[in-house]
Amino acid sequence: MAEQEEKGPLEKPIDWFSGWKASFERIRQRFGMPVAVLLTLSVAGGLVWWNWDDIAKRPGVEAIFARFNQRAVPTAPAGRLTIAVADLQDDEGRKQEKLLRDELGQFEGVELQFVGRAIEWPVANSESEAKRIAEEKARALLKKTGADVLIWGSVISSSGKSAMRLYWTPARDVTGAKSTARYQPLTATIALPPEFWNDLKQILGLLSQSRLAEFTDQSENFVANKLKPLIEQVRALVQSREGVWNPETLAGVRFALATALWDFGEQSGELRPKVGDGMKG
Repeated sequence: MAEQEEKGPLEKPIDWFSGWKASFERIRQRFGMPVAVLLTLSVAGGLVWWNWDDIAKRPGVEAIFARFNQRAVPTAPAGRLTIAVADLQDDEGRKQEKLLRDELGQFEGVELQFVGRAIEWPVANSESEAKRIAEEKARALLKKTGADVLIWGSVISSSGKSAMRLYWTPARDVTGAKSTARYQPLTATIALPPEFWNDLKQILGLLSQSRLAEFTDQSENFVANKLKPLIEQVRALVQSREGVWNPETLAGVRFALATALWDFGEQSGELRPKVGDGMKG
């Protein structure tokens, strides 16, 4: 009896396979190979469809299909200041993300790019190690987008309330700006702290100076068509209500903008705006 019990579980797959093989052979002999193969695939597809809920929940299957169904990472428009925004981890119903989108939509002078990916906070031996790994993931995602800054983070829930924990990472290090930072909103709604806007505007101000300088250094080439949209962005950024620059950054942005306006007027032949036009702030 013991010997039969041990063989029992092993005999079932063999018997099933033998029966399927015999059936397949009969169909092949009667109707030909193409019909046998088509019928077999149809039966297999039906079994998968019938048991899909169970199959989809099996380890690894759900992750594979989630990755397969992901859309390609969108890329930022060339030559424009762009903020890429990642999905927030643990954001049930994406409620906090919607609030973040609405808030960022008020920020003038930049393009917004929503990438449809989340930076997951990894399990690590220490908080600093987890932060380092998460930042590496953020930089890799930002590189794919081609944007200037990536905003990412998670949602923290407690006692029925939730709030965002936000980070941002710039595409490249620039002197005078933080490489990354964390911001806890003041309330569970969307009151992003002033420090968030100040730091974000600071990095955008420094990046805009380098972007404008890249074009004005090419004064021997015709770059007016590329300069115009960037000039419009930077002028809007200067006038933006969100965030405050330190005096050094504000002076640098004004100087870079004035130089760009001069070069644009020289190349395009359009009337140059006054140096101070649109540069208050």
